[in-house]
Amino acid sequence: MRQGCSLIVEMDNALRIVTRLPLQELWWPDGFATTKRIRALGDYDIKLLLRSGPVQFVTLDVGRSPLWTPLGDSHEYWKREVKPHLAEVESRAPLSQYPNDYCYLASHWDSRDPGVIVVVLEKHH
Repeated sequence: MRQGCSLIVEMDNALRIVTRLPLQELWWPDGFATTKRIRALGDYDIKLLLRSGPVQFVTLDVGRSPLWTPLGDSHEYWKREVKPHLAEVESRAPLSQYPNDYCYLASHWDSRDPGVIVVVLEKHH
């Protein structure tokens, strides 16, 4: 009788890349993952979230690994990068309306840390 062998493969999540949008699963660099997208967000929604507690922005671009903005940089990242490029929920505006012809669609995702709000930014260009 032939015995089978088991192979355990560990994936380095820091090496994973986004292959398509909208995202189906969000993974943290340490291996935790969630599939729970809570809701789409617009400008006003994100402003309220930033006032209510720590916001973790995660920027996604097809072909790249997720970019986790440090918590301490959230407000600056919001003002400098996100706000000028944020598309409102259900927006049909052309990409040429945004600086450098790209925009973000934002959504609130479940977080493993109930004290931190996770906002995913899907980049479209």
